[in-house]
Amino acid sequence: MPGSYKLKLVLGGLQNSGKTTLINSHRNKNSPIGVSFESIECFVNEGDHFKFIVWDLKDCERFRFLFPVFCRGASAGLLCVDLSNEKSFFDLTRWITLFRESMFDIPIILIGTKADLAQREVTDEQINDFVASEGIIYAGDTSILDLDNGIEEIFKKVVQAINPNISIHYFHVSKKEEDEEFKLLEKFFDRCPICKKMNYHSASLKVIFSNKTNPNTQGLRENLIRLVDNLDIIKYEYSNKISVGIPCCECYKKLFD
Repeated sequence: MPGSYKLKLVLGGLQNSGKTTLINSHRNKNSPIGVSFESIECFVNEGDHFKFIVWDLKDCERFRFLFPVFCRGASAGLLCVDLSNEKSFFDLTRWITLFRESMFDIPIILIGTKADLAQREVTDEQINDFVASEGIIYAGDTSILDLDNGIEEIFKKVVQAINPNISIHYFHVSKKEEDEEFKLLEKFFDRCPICKKMNYHSASLKVIFSNKTNPNTQGLRENLIRLVDNLDIIKYEYSNKISVGIPCCECYKKLFD
C-alpha cells in the first residue's frame, strides 16, 4: 500500500564544498543560526511519497558546538566532497565522526561535487578506498552541468538506504517549476465543495500530479489541469449552480454510500 513519509536529513561538508548549490539553498546561505532548511519531495513507484527536510549545516567554527543537537532525529546523513579540493576530502572523517556519535547507525551517503572542473585533486581510488573503509554509500559524481540527474540519483540512493527492501521502478524528484504549477492546482481543491471544510489530501493529489508513467494517473492529471484552466468559463455559464472540488471523506460517503 502506498505511503507518505516525512523524514529529516542532515547535510555536511567543508565550507564551499558545493552542498548549498546541490540543494539550492542560496537564500539561507548566511543563516544566523548555523543551519538552513530545504524541502525535497520524491515520488516512488505507484504512489509512495517521501518529503525530506534537509538540514544544511553551516561549517563555521562558532556553530559547531550545535551540530550534535541539529543531527538528532535524522534518518540519514549526506556528505559533500569537493573533488577539486583535497582539503575537502581529508575533512570527511570529522563529519563521519560527528554523524555517528550523534545519530549512531544511520546511513551516510557521500556525494562528489564539482566534477565538471578541469582540476581534480581527489581521485576515484581515494573515494573508493574511503567508502569501503568507512562503510558508507557513494552516490556518484555531480556537476552543475547535470544537476537534475545528479539530485535524482542521490535521493534514490537515500530512499534505498533508508528502506533496503524497496524495489524502485519509477522515481521522480519534484522540481521548483512543478511545485509552482501544483500550487495553482491545489488551491482549487483544498476545500470540500459540499461542507466547505479544509481537505487534507495534498500529498495524495501531488502523487497524482507528479506520476508520469501511469496512463490513468496521467489522464486524471490532465483532466484536473483542463478543469482549472476552464473554471472561469464554467462559473460564468453555470453561476452558482455547481461547485468544483474534491469531496472530503465524510461527504463522499454520504454521496456514494
